[in-house]
Amino acid sequence: MSGVYVSDTPAGDLREANDVIAGAPGIGPGLTCRWPSGRAPLAFVLFCHGLGSNGREYANLARHWARHGYLVIQPTFSDAIGRVARAEPALGLDPDADLSRWWQMPDIWPRMHEILHAPGRWLDRVATVGRVMDSLDRVFEATSGPPDRPVRGAIAGHSFGAYTAQLLAGAEIDLPDGQARRFRDDRFAAAILLSGQGRDQQGLRDGSWDGMEGPVLTVTGTLDRGAKGGDWRWKSEPYDLAPAGDKYLAVLDEADHYLGGFSDNGVQPQVPAQQAALRQLTLAFLDAHVRNIPTARRWLASIDTTIGPCRLAFSRK
Repeated sequence: MSGVYVSDTPAGDLREANDVIAGAPGIGPGLTCRWPSGRAPLAFVLFCHGLGSNGREYANLARHWARHGYLVIQPTFSDAIGRVARAEPALGLDPDADLSRWWQMPDIWPRMHEILHAPGRWLDRVATVGRVMDSLDRVFEATSGPPDRPVRGAIAGHSFGAYTAQLLAGAEIDLPDGQARRFRDDRFAAAILLSGQGRDQQGLRDGSWDGMEGPVLTVTGTLDRGAKGGDWRWKSEPYDLAPAGDKYLAVLDEADHYLGGFSDNGVQPQVPAQQAALRQLTLAFLDAHVRNIPTARRWLASIDTTIGPCRLAFSRK
């Protein structure tokens, strides 16, 4: 049994802001940022939301990282349901209404499924992340203040956001024109994939992960399912098919697509033990492979079949 992960940076207060650098070309409605209060961030995480979500969500996980020293940067991509509603009035959605249960709307899901599988949306997400990274100095200036030294960072994401993170970590895809493309961004030192994708979806196929050489944490659950029905084994392929070297796979027992629940608004089932395990696992990975903390590496090496009361299957290579 793995004990509770204790970071070398005790949890502290945090600050957060929405609409950071709003109006910057290609950024969309601005960024949601969360960062430690009263101290300079030790590193940053750029987190990519899932289909239909937005940069203000995933707050519980983002705040945990921020309290332990990370500036967390969350764009809102063009597939956010509010942005889709505003861009496509024919759908009949009020963009200012609560659309958090859009996936239960039978007239809306087919359109969102089209967006998920539209190559233009994949490329738009990658381009948006690139523009955020090009504006990183402005983001720091608008939040925690300019850093006095180089600050390393990670790319992370859930679901469609995990797909985006895979691409920026070096996964190769085939586009409809027959071209194989890679989008690796060396400004990221590591990647976290929460409920990512395997082969035969969104251009991924055999060989897609051959060039994903850096540290990567892949997390799924035994009840996790993809948009086309792929199970946890399919969700594990980014780990299974990537080269060895600082790769980790966690399969949480009885966890669904939301890995214990990312929101506190009742939309997703809440499983506190899974939430706690995910917080500890992701923070330890960031501490180990972005901040290079030896105790975090040792804790990752100690994981067997549980993190606290949460059962899991854990692999490393």
